[in-house]
Amino acid sequence: MSPKRQAPQGKTDPEPAATDGDDGRSDSTTTHAGGHLGTQLRALRRSRGLTLAQLAARTNISKSFLSLLEAGKSDITVGRLMRLTNFYGISVSDLLPEAPNPDSVAVVRKGDWKLLSSPSEGIRDFLLTSDTKRAMLPFIGVFEPGGKNRDYAEHDGEEFAYVLDGTFTLEIQDREPIVLNEGDTVYFPANLPHSYTNGVKQRSRLLCIVTPPPF
Repeated sequence: MSPKRQAPQGKTDPEPAATDGDDGRSDSTTTHAGGHLGTQLRALRRSRGLTLAQLAARTNISKSFLSLLEAGKSDITVGRLMRLTNFYGISVSDLLPEAPNPDSVAVVRKGDWKLLSSPSEGIRDFLLTSDTKRAMLPFIGVFEPGGKNRDYAEHDGEEFAYVLDGTFTLEIQDREPIVLNEGDTVYFPANLPHSYTNGVKQRSRLLCIVTPPPF
């Protein structure tokens, strides 16, 4: 995958942590990235002959954060994960546990979704395909009350979103914020820097389809 442009820095104020519990649609068998992600990132960095300081300089992510991430002591925002996968020229599925018997007709049963969790943002993204090496990436974003993307996302292709429940505010750089309520949809060029915020005091869910997969 060709490198993408870095997204502009987003807001850095403290974010609420995601709480454990049933999101109403998933169950305990969902695959968590967790420490596996850090282990894979450390192995990848070492295979490229890079020090933490070199990786930090090339991705604009602090050395201290990268060290904690690789040790499994910190979560990562989607924006930072995109920066790392774009730098390495890989997809996020290369970092997650492999799906058994990958097939061109890919069925993912309820509860077998892979999970990318960012407690610092109050967001959990459930990947609805067995891998990201396909023409598009569908996922469900579960946002805790006050949950929001810390960094703007900016990537190739197009993005579609459908609000399953709750209310979201979509911020697109240089445009007025867009309020999306349950049942609303939005479709836009994904190279426009954008971020989502849960605008209500309850857990909200958003179905997103992105093409091509951004990571």
